[in-house]
Amino acid sequence: MVKRCGLAGLFLALALAGSARAEGKQITWSVFGAAPYTIVDGENRDNGISDRIRRLLTARLPDYSHFTMLVPFPRVLASLKSGEEWCFVGGVKTPERESFAVFSRPVAMFYPLRIVVRAENRARFEALGPLSLRNLLTEHRSLRTSVLRDRAIAPAADALFRQYPPSQTYSEFGEAFRMLLNGRLDYLVEFSSIATYHAQALGAPDAFVGLPFAEENQEPVFPRVMCAGTPWGREVVARIDAVLAEERASPAYRSIVEAWAAEADLPRIRAVYDSFLASD
Repeated sequence: MVKRCGLAGLFLALALAGSARAEGKQITWSVFGAAPYTIVDGENRDNGISDRIRRLLTARLPDYSHFTMLVPFPRVLASLKSGEEWCFVGGVKTPERESFAVFSRPVAMFYPLRIVVRAENRARFEALGPLSLRNLLTEHRSLRTSVLRDRAIAPAADALFRQYPPSQTYSEFGEAFRMLLNGRLDYLVEFSSIATYHAQALGAPDAFVGLPFAEENQEPVFPRVMCAGTPWGREVVARIDAVLAEERASPAYRSIVEAWAAEADLPRIRAVYDSFLASD
């Protein structure tokens, strides 16, 4: 069961975790709503890509007590920095994060990255010429965008957002797509599967289009399990890597990685699956 983490709930969960730690090994799986990777409500609850991977790992690590905690993403990072015995399925490895977390082999892929706009505005953006995020952030500042606080998307996009930060940030994906749908944002930089899922969740499956742009990732971005960078975390990640080595080539695991992908993206995902298997 996924528990929502108010302050009282957090203290209770940590107390329970402390009790479990006294009795044996434990993992607190932190969850942040990022459908279709982690789905925290609705009819597809707990059936996202990262959710299914988390259940697989939980089943394969029976000697650990497992707790699941729903928290904002900045709280995930703060807990890892403080050395809590927490793990998160779906973290992107960056040099900054490697200073406080340890990462498993890749568990899935984020691909392809797009400039997502309302369908009615497609011609407006295409008229700007070959799309460039740099140009949008420097020459078209009146076009409004937003980013998730503390998120790592892809190296080129991350560098541009650091250099030219948008004037606003958001705390959860549904909020951003509602703002885009309602005209309070003009575009988002987002992965195709995430945009497709949220359009359907908003009851407007044809509301958004994803446009290629110059700085998009030509290779997939690989999310991983990230755990606290402690001896405990390194031990857990070693166990996780052993499970992934056995599972990632199986048809069942492929079906997890491909779940929720747009039909048009499946050939691209399948074409790079071998590089996913070879990655570490």
